[in-house]
Amino acid sequence: MCVIDMRDGRLVVEIEGSDRLWCAARRIVVPLPNVRGAHLDPDIENEAPWIAAGRTDQLLDYAVAAGPMLVLGERDFWDVRRPEHAIVIDLDDQPCSRLVIEVDDPKAAIDAVNAAIAETKVRA
Repeated sequence: MCVIDMRDGRLVVEIEGSDRLWCAARRIVVPLPNVRGAHLDPDIENEAPWIAAGRTDQLLDYAVAAGPMLVLGERDFWDVRRPEHAIVIDLDDQPCSRLVIEVDDPKAAIDAVNAAIAETKVRA
């Protein structure tokens, strides 16, 4: 799971718990001008990298998509165990084209990211 924050004109994604090990990262920092927006993707469960691994109902509680990976031809960063809590953050001019992360409250996280982007555009 991840916690997001906006500090000093940057989006900061803090990776929590054992996911740090799977992702090989503690945090991701992206300048807000390089963040296009955040949204829910209802098809995220069907896009997930675990599809190729033959995910079954028995594997649902244990599967984790973590770290940078190539999904559907796009270079993404994933940290998702529960797809129903996943959000997508689209990026420009970054090593990954999007962050697909699990957060505690998807709606609040999306609203916070999009509000910070709007505020950054007003200042520019």
